[in-house]
Amino acid sequence: MPVIPVTFAKDGLTVSYFSMITTVGTPQDITAQELRVESFYPADQETARHRWT
Repeated sequence: MPVIPVTFAKDGLTVSYFSMITTVGTPQDITAQELRVESFYPADQETARHRWT
């Protein structure tokens, strides 16, 4: 698989996500050289309909 699914379960509710990591390339400033942003997206329709309260 090109992605690794992540599943969370709490109080009988199970939600699944996959993540994408964005890495800054060729930064102008050395402090941004190791900057990475990880975002999680719903892996199925049930998770997409769910909203954490």
